[in-house]
Amino acid sequence: MKSTYWPSVRRFFTWRLLLLLALYAAGFQFVLDLSNWLQQEDQPFSLSTSLVQFSINYPNLLLLSYLNFCLIRVLDHYNPWDGKRSGLIRIMIEFFAAALIVFLQVIIVNVLISVFQRAPIDFRSFAFSAMIGVIINLILLPTMEFYYQYTRRYEVALDNEWLKKENLKFQYEVLKNQLNPHFLFNSLNSLSSLVSIDQAKAKEFIQKLSQVYRHVLENREKELITLEEEIKFIEGYIYLLKTRFGDDLQVNIQVNEEYLKKRVVPMAVQTLIENAVKHNAVLEDKPLVVYIHSDGVSLIVCNNLQPKRSIASPGIGLENVKNSYKLHKRDVKVLPGPGSFQVSLPLL
Repeated sequence: MKSTYWPSVRRFFTWRLLLLLALYAAGFQFVLDLSNWLQQEDQPFSLSTSLVQFSINYPNLLLLSYLNFCLIRVLDHYNPWDGKRSGLIRIMIEFFAAALIVFLQVIIVNVLISVFQRAPIDFRSFAFSAMIGVIINLILLPTMEFYYQYTRRYEVALDNEWLKKENLKFQYEVLKNQLNPHFLFNSLNSLSSLVSIDQAKAKEFIQKLSQVYRHVLENREKELITLEEEIKFIEGYIYLLKTRFGDDLQVNIQVNEEYLKKRVVPMAVQTLIENAVKHNAVLEDKPLVVYIHSDGVSLIVCNNLQPKRSIASPGIGLENVKNSYKLHKRDVKVLPGPGSFQVSLPLL
């Protein structure tokens, strides 16, 4: 399983961050050059030497920044900024870990230099490098903390905007599907047959059809409705389907009364029933059976699989249901089996 704490290099090094770190590196290099020049007045300033040092220091600064970023991500997961005490503990951990990172980095660099040059480690130079590195990192770390927190909140805001758009798209698709000419044509055909056979039943059919359309219009802009409202709606919708399919379509609903006040996304259950009818054959010798039940945490919609011979047009109903639940930070679980198709909708 891929770790969630180690950000990809490509995603981490944006051009803004690269430019910011270049300015940091240039500033640090300027301070070091100025310090050396003041200490050794007889040594003239060399631009070429500064550029060489910059080309060495900049990659080190990039690596240090990436390690800081990974440290901040891990701490943000295990010790987030949610209180004064935890914030103080986090600051202490961050600064200690930042110093340790620099110390290890300096050790590794000095060991490599010693190996390639075949010379012993200059401990005085090592101590000076470690001290300068710790100071630099303690300056760099708050910048990386700000950068991470800002980009994370910015990404969350973008995700929320995207989910809102997907939710609006879902509402539009549901409304369009319910009011599309094909659905209305089938309903009117069923009504036409009922009028000449059973006028009382035809009148009830009209009432159910009216209730279905009224529910769609009244709830298309709501983010959530109670499970009780959704079940009343799908009972009317099932009545219209059974008028057309009869006993070839069987829908069993078993939900305890104590769960009825929990909430679901409007018309999510209806979409799953519609998908079951759309993608499976409904036959007299092989009825399509849909089970709807709840465990108090989720609402499970399950149907037996008997795919139609003709390939149904690819729909986006289930994807829209998933995206609508993501708006509430919940996931829809799809569990296809050898003989059944099951979808679990979280109850909110």
